[in-house]
Amino acid sequence: MKLTGRFLIVFFVNIMLFGCASKEKKEAKKASITVEAQKNFQRVTPPVLFTDPKDRASYLATHFWDNFDFKDTTFCSLPTITEQAFVDFISVFPITTTAKVSEGVKKLLNAAEVEEVMYNYFFKLGERYLYDPNSPYRNDEFFIPFLEHIVESSKVVELAKARPQELLKLAYRNRPGSKAEDFVYTTASGATGRLHTLSARYILLMFYNPDCKECKLTTDEIRRSTEITAAVSSGKMKVVGVYPDENLEAWRNHLNDYPSSWINSYDKASTIKNNQIYDLKAIPTLYLLDEKKNVLLKDATVGQIHEFLKSNK
Repeated sequence: MKLTGRFLIVFFVNIMLFGCASKEKKEAKKASITVEAQKNFQRVTPPVLFTDPKDRASYLATHFWDNFDFKDTTFCSLPTITEQAFVDFISVFPITTTAKVSEGVKKLLNAAEVEEVMYNYFFKLGERYLYDPNSPYRNDEFFIPFLEHIVESSKVVELAKARPQELLKLAYRNRPGSKAEDFVYTTASGATGRLHTLSARYILLMFYNPDCKECKLTTDEIRRSTEITAAVSSGKMKVVGVYPDENLEAWRNHLNDYPSSWINSYDKASTIKNNQIYDLKAIPTLYLLDEKKNVLLKDATVGQIHEFLKSNK
């Protein structure tokens, strides 16, 4: 095929443009790698006198960010450095006290307030890792200091506080050590009961949806737990399954999927859902209560409940 002069000109112009674009992309990527190579997170080392893991964790919780430059917002675009450091930071939380966690989080966010971008970055990391239902680090108690800080901050506009204020109200409800919110449940026979009138040393609440795959897996895991099974068989524990939505046909169709030893129920008045008396950001959600209906474990895993029962016979 014979190429016209006009076609050749367009062809070579496109080649030049493509080559330039590719070169620019390579240079941009190289620049990004160079910036990342030049940056580093200067870790804090606990004093050598701190040999106890709890003492070391408490020190790190409150001094983790001492060497970090909060004015350098380029760190917000370097997740392999900053986000990894944040994960390391929250990894010490379970080893120390809630007071130290709160102190450390508030110290972090106070320092981050120097730059709005930096503050928003760290708050969003807190929400992603400590509140998102899919996060393995999810923990309301650890997220509460983040919410308290943004709600109280004089540098955050009121409009931006609306959602954190609602999340904080939910997080404050049914905290470990507090009395669980009471509600009326209805069984398949139409009989009703109240949570606070149940009598057992332990009460396991499971909020679920009937056709939820994860709920089925959790139910199977509960069945496999020797500690939970033994506690239910001996009468030491009552398991209350609660369906908080309105599709009763689906609920009735799946009644046989759940153990007959449970109090399998639904919320006829939709109080739980409409009044948000429980934070059901994920389904299923498990709570372990004591005989006085005080919350022992909130938003717990079956493994955590199993270990609690094993350690508190």
